[in-house]
Amino acid sequence: MYSAHAVEAWLRTCPERVEVIEFLPASGARGKYLRDLAAEKGVHCRFLDAKEAVKDEQLASVGWRAIVRPYPYASLSAFTRLEGPQLVVVLDHVMDPRNVGAVIRSTLAAGGAGVVIPRDRAARITAAVESAAAGACAYLPVAQVVNLSRALEELKRAGYWVAALDARAEQSLFGTELPPRIAVVTGGEAGLSRLVRETADFLVHIPMDPRVESLNTAVAASLACFWWRKGQAET
Repeated sequence: MYSAHAVEAWLRTCPERVEVIEFLPASGARGKYLRDLAAEKGVHCRFLDAKEAVKDEQLASVGWRAIVRPYPYASLSAFTRLEGPQLVVVLDHVMDPRNVGAVIRSTLAAGGAGVVIPRDRAARITAAVESAAAGACAYLPVAQVVNLSRALEELKRAGYWVAALDARAEQSLFGTELPPRIAVVTGGEAGLSRLVRETADFLVHIPMDPRVESLNTAVAASLACFWWRKGQAET
């Protein structure tokens, strides 16, 4: 992992996830900051020979790298057992790690409870996702599920309404008062899957200039997240 924001966040929230941080002899002020924080948290650091940079372009660019344990996925129950107003964002087979990371960051920024992703045919939480999330993965739970439509049914049984973003929907997001307890679903490059669309309680579209065909997943999810937050602030 090469994201300073991500590594710093894990050092502050769950330092045991970081096995070791490796540094080139010249790793700059950021490297020194991470070394000091790692020492404070009891995380091992070591210096590498400068020749290691030849084998790793990202290491050469930033001057350090962190070796971390696999991402600790949450269970869906982390969201179903919560009470009161909650926002969960569900990603329907989103493949682009930058979009996944951006959605995680936006969900956290809007005060959401977490994100749900499917196990198959979707980006997992990788270093690229964590870099795009800029540290948000250390603070926001992400659940990985086998069956997305079944997970939505579980959320519905726990009192969540399911709203899916669909460009073909008649109802506008900005004309809708979102329920305080909601799961917002956004699709990947291929849009919403049939079962997910059928499981949703209602579909909404994001109105925009007709010269623009669509928004990417991360932008659409962010708009929905902050529309929910606006509604909560007004209640």
